[in-house]
Amino acid sequence: MEELLEALTNTLEKFELTSSEIKIYSLLLKEQLTPRQISKKLDLSERIVRERLKHLLELGLVEKELINRGWLGYLYKAKAPKEALNTLLSKMKEFIKSFEKEANEML
Repeated sequence: MEELLEALTNTLEKFELTSSEIKIYSLLLKEQLTPRQISKKLDLSERIVRERLKHLLELGLVEKELINRGWLGYLYKAKAPKEALNTLLSKMKEFIKSFEKEANEML
């Protein structure tokens, strides 16, 4: 039973957004930015911004585009709220199926 609770907790944690991730998503709804630009606008370290962007990408809330401006980098943009919500719901369904399968194997 303890393993089952741990599996559920791990699944739910994947969807938990930090306040900085919410700020980044909100900012990217207005304009496309590089991690450095986000860092400066939100007064966050670039390392933290990159970590948060990675999680937002995994959840399907943001997209990145490779750019070449004399240097290679990524430009990030937020998915529209409706599209982001649909992506999250789809991912939740996948996690629920996975969790149910795992739970059935444990019982």
